[in-house]
Amino acid sequence: MKTEVMLNQLEFNPFSMIQDEGFLISVSQGGRDALMTAGWGAMGFLWNRPIVTVYVRPSRYTFDFLKSSSFFTVSFFPPKMASTLAWCGSHSGRDTDKLAGSGLTACRIGDYLTYEEAGLTFACRKIYMREMDERLVLDKEMTHEYYGEKDVHWSFTGQIEHVYI
Repeated sequence: MKTEVMLNQLEFNPFSMIQDEGFLISVSQGGRDALMTAGWGAMGFLWNRPIVTVYVRPSRYTFDFLKSSSFFTVSFFPPKMASTLAWCGSHSGRDTDKLAGSGLTACRIGDYLTYEEAGLTFACRKIYMREMDERLVLDKEMTHEYYGEKDVHWSFTGQIEHVYI
């Protein structure tokens, strides 16, 4: 059972949580679920609203779900769940039922999909999305490193509507 908390009650380090631990981006739409492990993200305030921004390539199964849905979640897990996140990151929802294969227990709260095992979940309403423009990346070494195949990320920014622990 998830408990809703106020955003200002949280004490956490988003840098270590995003970079070192990773997280799951999840979207539930039309009776179908998409979840993917991610390691790129940002948190802060935009337009005077608390936000989470995630970055997803169009080649990812979750991309079309994110593009067409109004809601998504970002869920963080305790370190003991690292192998589950690794499994989710090495399998595609095109080929397998990732929710079933992951062993995670879905927890649906309104339009949001999270998991009983998640320690922290941000439930977001999408407020902005955009394809990244590699021409605007000032450090050209990054464009060579990350976009040699031209599968350029899109950014999806969600206003944090709820926080669950």
